[in-house]
Amino acid sequence: MRWDIAGFFAAYAVPAALFAVAFVIKLPLLRRAWQDPILRATALLLGIGALVFASLPPANLHRINALSGVPNFAGLWVYSLLTAYCGACLWLIITWREPPSAARRRRTRLVWMTYTVIIVGLWTTFLLGDHRVERLRDLDTYYAGTPWMREFVLLYLCAHLVSALVAAGMLWAWFREVGDAWLRRAVICLQVAYALGLVFDLAKLAAIGARWSGRNADWLSTYAAPPFAIAEAALVAGGFIAGQAGPLVAERRRLVRTYRRLMPLWQTMLTVTAPAAPATGRVSGAALRLELRRAAINDGLLKLAPHLSGVRRERVRRAARAAGHPECVARGIAGAVDILVATDVLHAPGGRSGALPAGHSGFIGDPDELEGVAHALRFHAAAIDRFRREAAATEGLTAHA
Repeated sequence: MRWDIAGFFAAYAVPAALFAVAFVIKLPLLRRAWQDPILRATALLLGIGALVFASLPPANLHRINALSGVPNFAGLWVYSLLTAYCGACLWLIITWREPPSAARRRRTRLVWMTYTVIIVGLWTTFLLGDHRVERLRDLDTYYAGTPWMREFVLLYLCAHLVSALVAAGMLWAWFREVGDAWLRRAVICLQVAYALGLVFDLAKLAAIGARWSGRNADWLSTYAAPPFAIAEAALVAGGFIAGQAGPLVAERRRLVRTYRRLMPLWQTMLTVTAPAAPATGRVSGAALRLELRRAAINDGLLKLAPHLSGVRRERVRRAARAAGHPECVARGIAGAVDILVATDVLHAPGGRSGALPAGHSGFIGDPDELEGVAHALRFHAAAIDRFRREAAATEGLTAHA
């Protein structure tokens, strides 16, 4: 018994669902920025891909034939969609790769003119051909010797083959110019996808060629080729999604990591002033939560400003360096000690906000420095406590117990 992955409904449902989910995710952005050609091309590609693979299960092909009342109309429907899908792939690659220009507009027009002519050719050859016997799995080889249906099958296969070759060539040239990590991953996915598409086309053409020579190699078309088309679809969807969504996911991860890194410093600032809005709410986005956390930290720093000291930070930094800490860690420890000593002064009897005393300077709260302080609070608590007590003793203050 042959391994028949194309006989399973899930084999088509998975790529169809992948395309559909990606399409739905894109819809809100598409409504807001319809004029963006990359978004339009992506939406068209994902929408057509979902329709193609939703139509391909044999039971669905039979339903399409029954609804239309025309034997094998499902073949015309799927092959027309597949040809439009090939055109959408090339359109998206050209739009994605090249900046807006007259040359890019000419190339995209040429792509759509070519694939429109091919679709018209598919309808013409189908209407002229004899296709009275319904074939759900082996239409390509069954009609390989039938006038006009033979041309119908060859037309879609050649269109797919040419699009795979052209796309692979453009992607290979583009790959050497790509610097962004996510975009490189996307290009690699697409290159592998189109390589699998070429294997699909060659298997189909080999089976048709065998029919012409009087031999039977239908298994190449019925069993061997479909898995390559399914894998190609999954990689194409994954490649385009990675190229578009990957940078957004990476940026969100960066925001979440920064948000978490700032937690020790934020918790310290809660002893100084309460945040104006919840900084840990699940409803707001990662960027907003990070801004709220930074706002709470900055509010605390403003309240501590009269008691912060650049002299104190420099003294602690030198002591931390002398104790063997690297420069970046020493700066974080010095900032943390400065903040904690200022907090002690603020909470001491008579501690209050006011004008910055002479000889002191406010804390320089740039993002990198804040993260360094938070890192020190989390991983160097013992050193911070020691230098905090020394700073308090040096300045004649009472350190927090």
